[in-house]
Amino acid sequence: MGKRRTGIVLPVLALMMQIVWGAVCGMVPGLTGAVAQEVGKTTEASAQKPEVLFAVGEWPPMITENAAGYGIHTKRVTEVFEAMGYRVRYVFVPWRRAYEQTIAGQYAATFSWIWTDERAAEVLYPRYPIARARQIGFYRKDRFPVGLDVNAIADIAPLGLRPVGVASYWYEVEFRRLGIQADIVTSSEAAWRFLDAGRADIYFDEKDVGLMDMARVLGEDAVKRYGITDPVQSDTMFILFSRDHPQGKVLRDAFDGFLDTPEGRAMCRGWGVCEQTASATPGPKMTVNGQGRVPGNPSGADQVGADQVGGF
Repeated sequence: MGKRRTGIVLPVLALMMQIVWGAVCGMVPGLTGAVAQEVGKTTEASAQKPEVLFAVGEWPPMITENAAGYGIHTKRVTEVFEAMGYRVRYVFVPWRRAYEQTIAGQYAATFSWIWTDERAAEVLYPRYPIARARQIGFYRKDRFPVGLDVNAIADIAPLGLRPVGVASYWYEVEFRRLGIQADIVTSSEAAWRFLDAGRADIYFDEKDVGLMDMARVLGEDAVKRYGITDPVQSDTMFILFSRDHPQGKVLRDAFDGFLDTPEGRAMCRGWGVCEQTASATPGPKMTVNGQGRVPGNPSGADQVGADQVGGF
């Protein structure tokens, strides 16, 4: 009996394997059609999801067209909005234009930006940020072999340090306010070359962005030549939602509501910024480019280079 059972079972198993294999290879029309139908349903369902249009600019590695997922911050925005049931699309434009056209209602939102009172009057801030920026100072070790004790922008004046900076970045306002003489250039590349040539003492930028720019402009080995200060400022960064776009307020409220859920809280804990900040506790009044490059203050938007720098 054992042999007879084996003789019956083996052909049955073989037939089942053929059916499965045929379905995979498209050799069983009925099954293949069913699979195709399900794929079609999935594609159709995806197409029916409402789309959210974001205006952003280049700010690698946080936001960039030249990376998978368009950068660290962009991946976070995609993750949360897809979990909320939306499709996302990113339009890359100069930073100043991203902000101004979001205000005008051409785009539903833009990111990543820090809190300022001026912006809070023009756009809708959510309660939850998507990132935190740490601004540090970079300096050449051969010029300051024992390091620099700098914990705030104000510390550089007593030390007699001359900074180099990029036009319209957050620190330009502080330099003027504190009476610090600085060399202002039009791009981060120019700033790095200025610093590397010994024509300035220190350059401030967001840590990860600065390290990436240093390697890009000066080469991978440049990191061995440079020291960094303690953070001089730490800022939370937000998605800014348009007041004049039909989706603006709805999306802002939906974003906050989702991050109030267990799934949303798990996401923002992964980002390291799981806290309610903007509405509950206004952020710093300084016009800071959260992660390093944004037209920090409205008045600075008209300065040279403002269109080229990031907007935070």
